[in-house]
Amino acid sequence: MSDIRAWRPIIFSCPNTGDRVQGLLPAVASELPADELHSISCAACDGVHFINLQTGAVVSPKGS
Repeated sequence: MSDIRAWRPIIFSCPNTGDRVQGLLPAVASELPADELHSISCAACDGVHFINLQTGAVVSPKGS
C-alpha cells in the first residue's frame, strides 16, 4: 500500500464508436501540467484512449 491514489469517475464518448463509456481517472492535483494525459481502456471498442487530466477531454492521436 505504498501508492494510494484518489480516483474520480468520468464518462466520455469513445471516438471510434460514439458510445458513452465510464472510467476512472486519478484525482487532479493543481500542480499537474496542463497537458498531462492518462491512458484508459475503452469498454466500447476494446482500445486505449488518452484523457487530458485537467479537462477530461479525449485526446486524438497525432496524425489522425
